[in-house]
Order: sequence, then structure tokens, then C-alpha cells
Amino acid sequence: MTTSITVTLASPAAHQDVIELVGARLQHLTRAEVAWPFESPEVFTHLVVAVARDDDEHLLGVGLSLRPTFAPPDRSMLRVVVARDHEGHGVGSALRRFLLPLVPDTTRRLGGGVYDDEPRSLEIVRHWGFGVEEHAIDSALDLVEHPPEAPVVPAGVDLEEVPDLEFDDEGAVEAMLRASQTNPEAAVGFVMTLEKFRTMTTTGEIPICVVARVDGAPAGISYGTVSAGELFIAYSGIDPTFRGRGLMRLVKQQAHVAATGAGATKARTNNEEHNSGIRRINAELGYVVRSGAYRLVQDLAAEDSR
Repeated sequence: MTTSITVTLASPAAHQDVIELVGARLQHLTRAEVAWPFESPEVFTHLVVAVARDDDEHLLGVGLSLRPTFAPPDRSMLRVVVARDHEGHGVGSALRRFLLPLVPDTTRRLGGGVYDDEPRSLEIVRHWGFGVEEHAIDSALDLVEHPPEAPVVPAGVDLEEVPDLEFDDEGAVEAMLRASQTNPEAAVGFVMTLEKFRTMTTTGEIPICVVARVDGAPAGISYGTVSAGELFIAYSGIDPTFRGRGLMRLVKQQAHVAATGAGATKARTNNEEHNSGIRRINAELGYVVRSGAYRLVQDLAAEDSR
């Protein structure tokens, strides 16, 4: 049993231990996902890492206050992970108390998340004041078992691979990208732009971008990166003006082809539970649900006004 809990800032030398604890506790995450905030300072411009230890210096849990560049300006994230053997002794609460004063001053809405097979964790974060914002479904496609084929493109439609995100008509592509975002994430402030796509790509990642055009006009886009043999599709969308033509399937198919050429053997994507259209297309392409997570938010402004 834990006799005492001491929370301190983690030194860079301790980051590997932090990564190992998070990876062991949250087994739905890949090693690359766990390490992403530590290895991508250009994406996570704010990162504070705390560790909780007992009197014998055993690592009990870790906490992160972080803010990615693609988040809305008034939002940052809090992640608290407690080693399985030390749950139920106040470690998570101690980490949260330590980190709350260290979130960015601009934070009005604090984000978090728990996997949907962790009911106890969901109960705890609800007690802390978080509410469920959405239920996200993570799906994966084995590109070896389901080798992608070049899509059959109808007359008047062109698919362009533009990994450098350089367009002669950038304004038109940007307008299409913004118009396409009728997804739940955009509704709560996570609006993608070409510049955000550029900042999301870190050293060692291979960008994948496919744009669909109808009679030359930008109509849809799929953007992701390949790292360690895996394509992660960060966003796919179609301008509402051009929906109903099967363009979403086409851009994702072409993204799979491009990713395979870049060495990917697996593709992953993440979609809100009720986004039935894209989830249906994913299933038809061979994606299989891997896990689900509740994305959480706490209104700090409301807390402060009490």
C-alpha cells in the first residue's frame, strides 16, 4: 500500500520511464503515440510532465499538461495515468492538483480522455468535473491483408497526390477544406487548415495528401502521415457541394495506395461514433474497430465562477 505520495516535475532523464509507464497502462496506444508529445516539440508547444513517487522512489503515476498546435486557442489537455498496482490511493488526484496551476493561462476548456473499456476511470474524471464531449472510434486496416488498388476514377474527377501541401490555387483548396468540416470535432473548435496539417507533420514522418478535383475544382481531401510503417489519417472530408459522388472512398483509397508506396503496412483512423457515413466507408474498405475512447472536457471558466 502507498504510504506517501510526492509529486514533482519530471526531468528529461525520467521521460523514458514516463513513456514506459503510460505504454504499459494504456495498451491501446502504440509506442509512437505515447512518445509523440515528448518527441515533437514543434507540435506540442506546451508540455509539463509530472511524476508521483513513494518514499522508496517507486514511480506510482505520471501526469501531463499539454497543448498541441492544432487545438483551439482556449483549450489544452490534461493526461493522468496511474500504474495499475497503485490505483485507488489518491495518486491521480495528487497529480491533477499539482498540474492544474501549470496549464496555459489561455486555457478555458480542459480536455482529456479515457478508453470506453475503463468504466472506473470514467467515473473518476466525471467526479473531477469532466463531461463527455464525444465517443471516438479508432479503426485499423491491414494494408498487407487488404492491399490497396488504384481507384477507378469517373470522368471529370482527378485525384492529386500533394504531400508538400503546395497548391497553385491554395485559396480554393483552403476554402474546400473549411467547407468540408461539418464533423463533430470542428463543431467544438478543432478546425483543420492547411497550415495545421503542415505543423502536424514531424521529423521522420512522411506526409500523405490526396485532393479530389471535379472539373478542376477542389472537392475533397484526405491528409495523414506515415510513421513506423503505419498511416494515420488525420482528416478526410468532402465539400458538401460535391457529396454523393463517392469521392470520400476515392480519396481514402488513393491515400492507401500512396501510403503503401511509402512503406505503410497498416492504416488507422479515428471517427466520432455517430459519423455513420465515414464509418460505413471505412468498414467497406476493410477497417476493423480497434478501440473506443470518450473525449472529455471541463469548463474551467464555469469552475472559476462558482
